[in-house]
Amino acid sequence: MTSTRVLLIDAFNLIRRIYEARPDSDDKIEEVIQASANSVTRALNQHSPSHGCVVFDSHDTTWRHLLYREYKQGRKPTPEMLLDNVSRFKQVFSEAGLQSLAIQNYEADDIVATLAAGVAEKDGVAIILSSDKSYLPLLSDKVRVYNHFEKHEINRDDVLKKYGVTIGQLTTLWAMAGDASNNVKGVPKVGKKTAVSLIEQYGSLKKILNDQQAVGAAAKIRENRALVLRCRQLVTLKTDVELGINLRIFRL
Repeated sequence: MTSTRVLLIDAFNLIRRIYEARPDSDDKIEEVIQASANSVTRALNQHSPSHGCVVFDSHDTTWRHLLYREYKQGRKPTPEMLLDNVSRFKQVFSEAGLQSLAIQNYEADDIVATLAAGVAEKDGVAIILSSDKSYLPLLSDKVRVYNHFEKHEINRDDVLKKYGVTIGQLTTLWAMAGDASNNVKGVPKVGKKTAVSLIEQYGSLKKILNDQQAVGAAAKIRENRALVLRCRQLVTLKTDVELGINLRIFRL
């Protein structure tokens, strides 16, 4: 039995969902802070981790914005009410036993992915608490993704049923068809259905790009080689962020 179980909570994924589910009121921020603290406590009780932390976005320019300035353009900004109270959220999470982590110029996704990869490499189990699909390519026996709001641990069959591809093919799908939630547009006139068909035919993006006899949609992918490779980079989480920390500091 694996003794190391690390709970990794995507802070703003949790907080924003709670915020958006509540009507505006004079006490809204107090309600959101308390509900967030309660959610974290429930997660700790449910998953019984040996370690855990809450990971925050730094809300500054990330490497993805530098690569593609329109990244996440058009997405509703994080409400000022939440940004103004980050320190209070961190305080209630600390009272629940969880330290918080944020790293300048990186999204929480990359930090969580790096932590999860490190845990898995040392034969531990990482449990990611988030409804963000960006984490799905990380799924394995050692990395789990739990949707706290749907009370469901996402598995390989869920991915295949929803997206029509395997876990390992998700970033190829999003690179070709785009990822609207992050304003990654993908290859023009290549939608999800076409992308899934190409993946079924070729198995990988590399094989499409190497097919000098490609026609139709596959030829279009080859014509947009630089674009599709940039898109895949944008939708792929980093697992090698320099954290400068040791997992021991997150022991519960």
